[in-house]
Amino acid sequence: MEYLRLSLRNIFRHRTRSIATIMVIFLGFTAIGVIGGMVNNIFSRLKAQAIIVEKLGHLTISKEGFYLNGKMDPAKYIWGKDELREIIDVVRDDPDVEIATPRLKLFGLASNGKASSIFISEAIVPSDDERLIKTPVDNRVDLTGTVTLPQQQGEEYSVAIGSELSSMLGVGEGQFVTLLTTTVDGMANAVDVNIVDVYNTGNPATNDKFILMNFGLAQQLYDADGAERIIVTLKNSDDIEKIRARLINNIAASGHSVEVMTWNELSLFYEKVYLMFSVIFGVLSMIVTIIILLVTLNTMLMAVTERSREIGTMRAIGMQQGSVVRLFCIEGGMMAVIGCILALPLLYGISGLLTVLKVTFIPPVASAPIPIMLILGPEKLVGMFALFLTAAVFSSYLTSRNIAKKKIVDSLAHIN
Repeated sequence: MEYLRLSLRNIFRHRTRSIATIMVIFLGFTAIGVIGGMVNNIFSRLKAQAIIVEKLGHLTISKEGFYLNGKMDPAKYIWGKDELREIIDVVRDDPDVEIATPRLKLFGLASNGKASSIFISEAIVPSDDERLIKTPVDNRVDLTGTVTLPQQQGEEYSVAIGSELSSMLGVGEGQFVTLLTTTVDGMANAVDVNIVDVYNTGNPATNDKFILMNFGLAQQLYDADGAERIIVTLKNSDDIEKIRARLINNIAASGHSVEVMTWNELSLFYEKVYLMFSVIFGVLSMIVTIIILLVTLNTMLMAVTERSREIGTMRAIGMQQGSVVRLFCIEGGMMAVIGCILALPLLYGISGLLTVLKVTFIPPVASAPIPIMLILGPEKLVGMFALFLTAAVFSSYLTSRNIAKKKIVDSLAHIN
């Protein structure tokens, strides 16, 4: 307690210098907090984009070898009707599984009668998909940019298409488009479908070619009674690796060999964007930390130099070298603590302001605007606090250890 009292007195004794150091720490913590909060928001939105908008769920189950050889021999990697039912039953029996729904993906040409364009289609079961789009991502149900298909009888030939594909073909809601594809045996097949929704997929790689269709219609077009994948959502995705391993074992016990992929392994851009922004944020954090270290180093160096005779006096009355160093480390640490604590209300104020203003931007590899928000995770804030505190204490240690080792006579004879 005595060390804290002495450190506070020394901080207030040199107010101008101490305030300047605290302000640098305050601004550095705020800047890194804002950037980190925005990066966390981008990661969270990309995660929601993959799980909900791209409709990947948390896990995707397919026949073993599907992702390696499925395009070369599609018929070999499609489950039959009975196989599909058995596997889905096993998956749904798992207590951690929320949804298990079959999927088919088709490729072909979409035509308005005059012009054609390639399309890729994801076939869904509308009742399951209605539950999927309400899946919480990072404790938040985000329905922005999501779309599903009607569940009513007679709506099997309804589709939703990407907004750029709609513009290219010159078709919109209430109009018809012809889909031409091949069956599982390589025969041509076509059907006329009704467009019930035009939406932005949020991804420029798919927005000009994506069509969402009913699972039953896809089976008809593909001439198959099964599915190639099963999409799974979990009640708690924190244990995704543990659940993945358990599902593989349970399905293997039922006599089927499968591979199970996580949403981030299948997402088109998540891992690359995550790595890019992580590197950028890491470099910025390092630069700001170095600035704080140098500023604190300069402040403590001036303090130590000016107080050489004071240090000599403390040593003369019995204070040990380690105690002198500890005193200055506490002083530097307290300035870091004050700066970080002062920054917290500002960070949360900025976060609240952005939420109220509803400012949006289009992030990299996206085609739809998302809100600019700050996700201020407590663990990230604690990590930043520990980083800044370490930098301040380390710089204080570097500057004080040499003066503490000086002979008492030399310290007392020092002239500023």
